Amino acid sequence: MKNILHIISSARGDLSYSKGLSSAIVEKILQQNTISQITVRDLVKDMPPLANEVSIHEFYKHPELYDEQSRQLLSYADRIVNELREADIIVMGTPMFNLGISTLLKAWLDQLIRAGVTYIFDEHWNRVGQFKDKKVYLAVASGGRSTEGAPDYISAYIKDVLRSYTGITDVETYCIEGTMENGFTADYESILKEF
Repeated sequence: MKNILHIISSARGDLSYSKGLSSAIVEKILQQNTISQITVRDLVKDMPPLANEVSIHEFYKHPELYDEQSRQLLSYADRIVNELREADIIVMGTPMFNLGISTLLKAWLDQLIRAGVTYIFDEHWNRVGQFKDKKVYLAVASGGRSTEGAPDYISAYIKDVLRSYTGITDVETYCIEGTMENGFTADYESILKEF
């Protein structure tokens, strides 16, 4: 039995192609696996708080130094860390914003990543992620189309952040492109035909 964490980060609601693609991935997983639970984290409906002058210091404290203020300021962060901890499969959807991920997904990552929680340092001061053996499916929607040889900033960024700060290395990316073209129709089945 496996648990899925489905992260939605587009502000377009049901019109979102990244949500449509990530939901299609969830359906594919349901067809292939025995799933005990699906947790949906819609970042539009429950926005991650942005770091400020007070809260930023809490993210760099060792967990042993947390106090009541820490627990209050990190309550959202603790919730999403626990969701990640309990998930076997993470399905993450994002639109492409100026060649990068959505603002909300970046804020979610900033709340998630914490020294002493998602990673620790070994005796040589190398980061060691604490969430290995999880699978991530990344669903990316783009209004335009990538040109041959163009860098894939989103996949590279997500893979590097997860590898470096959580220990997750198994990330598979699916893209839907050209969503702003006249008469565009989403064909999630063909995108996921090799799933």
